[in-house]
Amino acid sequence: MKTPASIVAVVLLASALGMDRAAAQVYRWVDENGTVHYSQSSPPPGVKARLLDIQVKEGPASPDSKDCYTVRCQGERMEERLARREALDAKLAADRAANAPKPVRGLEFRKYISIERGMTEGELLNIAGEPDFIADEGAVYDAPVTAQTGRHVRGGASAALSLRTYTYMPTPADPFTTTVTLVGGRVSDIERARKF
Repeated sequence: MKTPASIVAVVLLASALGMDRAAAQVYRWVDENGTVHYSQSSPPPGVKARLLDIQVKEGPASPDSKDCYTVRCQGERMEERLARREALDAKLAADRAANAPKPVRGLEFRKYISIERGMTEGELLNIAGEPDFIADEGAVYDAPVTAQTGRHVRGGASAALSLRTYTYMPTPADPFTTTVTLVGGRVSDIERARKF
């Protein structure tokens, strides 16, 4: 009985390809000192090891060569890559946390009714707390209307006074946006509107 030549050629080709891509059993374990070990032989008894699925490429291991042929060298490089990836992930997580917007604090009604026109910026911050949004809008020069210049005093704004707005955003507990306008460091206007 003759075997066709094509079947023999396919079998020889498959065995040649199998030899080029030899998969080996590689074990990874950590000893009691925290040192990571890689080996093609079984780990010592009683050690919890993990079997890695890697392709082993046989060849000379030279300290000057950039190629890495030994299991130990490949394992060390893998550990370095994992450490770099973990450091990058930690840095990215820290950057995301630093760039994340602050949670909205809002301004509850009890504090809102305590704010009066003419109150200083410090008094406002003491009652209402830090605003969710601050906008410096420049200065007021010779305003055609009167501005709050004292706690219970309104007068003409003839000097250059700074103009700022503090905005307290709505929250589920208090669905109002409160905007406080400060002229010259004093509360000049308070606006409160329901947003949702």
